[in-house]
Amino acid sequence: MNSRCRLQWYLTCLEALCCFVWATAQEPYQRIPTDGKLLSESQGNRDKANSGSIVTALWNAWDLLLNVRGVGWNWSRGVVLPKPAFEIRSRTGFVLWSAVRFAFHFLAFDAVVQVLHMISPEDFASSTGASIYDPSLPPVWQLLRCVAISTLVMLMACFMMELCHILLAILFVTVFQQHPSQWPPLFDSPWLSTSVSDFWGRRWHQMIRHTLLMVAGRPFNFLFGRLGGVLGVFLLSGLVHDVDHRSWGRGGNFVVVVGFFTMNGVGVVLERVWKGSAGGLLGDLGVDVDLSWMTLWAVPLVDEWGKVGRFGASEHIPSVSGNWWRWPRLFDGTSNGIST
Repeated sequence: MNSRCRLQWYLTCLEALCCFVWATAQEPYQRIPTDGKLLSESQGNRDKANSGSIVTALWNAWDLLLNVRGVGWNWSRGVVLPKPAFEIRSRTGFVLWSAVRFAFHFLAFDAVVQVLHMISPEDFASSTGASIYDPSLPPVWQLLRCVAISTLVMLMACFMMELCHILLAILFVTVFQQHPSQWPPLFDSPWLSTSVSDFWGRRWHQMIRHTLLMVAGRPFNFLFGRLGGVLGVFLLSGLVHDVDHRSWGRGGNFVVVVGFFTMNGVGVVLERVWKGSAGGLLGDLGVDVDLSWMTLWAVPLVDEWGKVGRFGASEHIPSVSGNWWRWPRLFDGTSNGIST
């Protein structure tokens, strides 16, 4: 299955979930003011956000389809949007700053990809795919290798999605004259997370949060209570990512992919139970415990991604480093850690 078919298959599944959410909405979707102005200002003062004109209806439908975080819509209440480093109201200033951010994220993405490929050039630099485990390494180095690769993959995904987000922001602000306030950053420094809840509820992207809450969180909450709703959201997230994983056409591992997200939901539940009982006396579990929980379950998931060649998929993306940036190979089991 080629990349275009994979993307279409994955987006079709997401749109099917969105259609279910729209069909079961409990109140009409309406625009709300933001930054002192209506988000439909691109149509001028002639059209109001909730008017009945055909042009406005089509524009609202288009924005509803693409505006997955619901910025400027009444259904997005509760979605935590990252605050930009600088409050820029001018479109020209926003585009210029976005160009700077794009350059930074592109270089950061390229650096992470190069380091990831250096760890195992034969396996990770191509789309063939391979496991991240190296049985020739001692247990401690094996653990360090897996944790390092998992961290790099998280950063790679973060920078790549932010790159696409910045490009879309520039396009819609310049061509469709949207306001800069409609395009807050996609991530909120996930590497600064202090807990599992903080990572998934605030710092990671919130693009499918509303869909997961409406499709799984609400019914699971009704059936099993609030904590059951949390598990339902993470279970559906696992199913969505499993579809994405299988769309690569190389099989999949349902237990590993769905298990990662489900166990992160379990981690959120354990945090809440702890804070509601012993946490009041003993304090929080601690950043080390929380992040170790995520890392523990992330390693098998990243291994599955490596097997289907997702690390090598970046070889189709233009690289500023080319072939001249060749660092020593790391964690390769040689006596000094450097291959000749």
